[in-house]
Amino acid sequence: MKKQKSIMLLLTYSCNLSCSYCYEPKQQKHRMTFESAKRYICEQVAMSKDKYYSFEIQFMGGEPLMEFPLIQQIAYWIWEEKPFAKEYVLFAQTNGTLLNEMMKSWFVCHKTQFFLALSMDGTMDMQNTNRSGSYFFVDTDFFVNNWPTQNVKMTISPQTIDKLSDGVIYLHKIGFRHIAADLAMGKSIKWTSEDLRVYRNELDKLVNFYIENPDLQPFSMLRIDPTVILSLSKNIHKTCSCGEDLVCVDWDGKTYACHLFSPISITKEKARNSNEIYDFANHAQFISELCLNCRLNVVCNRCYGMNYICTNDVTIPSAFHCNAFKIRFYASCKLYIEYSCLHKDFKNVEKIKAIINSLKIG
Repeated sequence: MKKQKSIMLLLTYSCNLSCSYCYEPKQQKHRMTFESAKRYICEQVAMSKDKYYSFEIQFMGGEPLMEFPLIQQIAYWIWEEKPFAKEYVLFAQTNGTLLNEMMKSWFVCHKTQFFLALSMDGTMDMQNTNRSGSYFFVDTDFFVNNWPTQNVKMTISPQTIDKLSDGVIYLHKIGFRHIAADLAMGKSIKWTSEDLRVYRNELDKLVNFYIENPDLQPFSMLRIDPTVILSLSKNIHKTCSCGEDLVCVDWDGKTYACHLFSPISITKEKARNSNEIYDFANHAQFISELCLNCRLNVVCNRCYGMNYICTNDVTIPSAFHCNAFKIRFYASCKLYIEYSCLHKDFKNVEKIKAIINSLKIG
């Protein structure tokens, strides 16, 4: 079956913010040129031959809108010259603070061809704590009104974990239907066992919120389907397409499995080693015996890049994030049970209860 391939273009290492959890080297000013970008895109499409029916071209940074003229050049080149006979979509994730009226007008004009998504960390207090006091520089209505099906990307830091439920509820309140949230990761981030307790309480609050608001789609941390665990015992395959259906092209043309394996996230030596050590098509290299024998193996969405950053091994997550996923699964089960009881569908309830009672967290 033919698939879509994602091509990440690291246009720039520069960013106008200084987020509290950022792992990227702000002191480096690398940027991609237009001629280079054209060459890299054509190379990736040619290498893929007929394996993919379409391509998603992601403009990344740093903050990609710092290279807005370059984004325009690449977009017009693709739209007007049609350099490859494939379907494609253009996409960028932005902090939203650089958007001026000219940029907004351009994106609205091309909103069916170019998808723009916002990164925002919740309430005013959360946003200002994590993202350089940037709350009042973001026009959230612009994103809600023009790309209502796009996720808003929310990052939770140790400083905002106790406000997680407030942040999610706030984002729904201002119009976002789809919320993708992640816990901040990286060697510089210091999570504690107390944070796990707070995390569990915050997810419990959100379970109650979604029960009271069944018309809303639960945010990403509560979208684990626990019934999968009833039909599958083990997953020996990668849970991410990095290095296969996804490639990251750095400003200088060097390719990596994703941006987390590139020098924007780790040292050049570590990035180079990742390409030499790992065969990303060999799925056996990407799961440890510990994970293979875990009951949650079939539902765990392992991030190999962050494993590599945090533990120097793609197969081993940090202890904190392993326990945090168990808490996510536990909360997702609670939501599933509540929904099932609400709709009088008791088929799997007792089985799910037995699974969560067997979980060991900590």
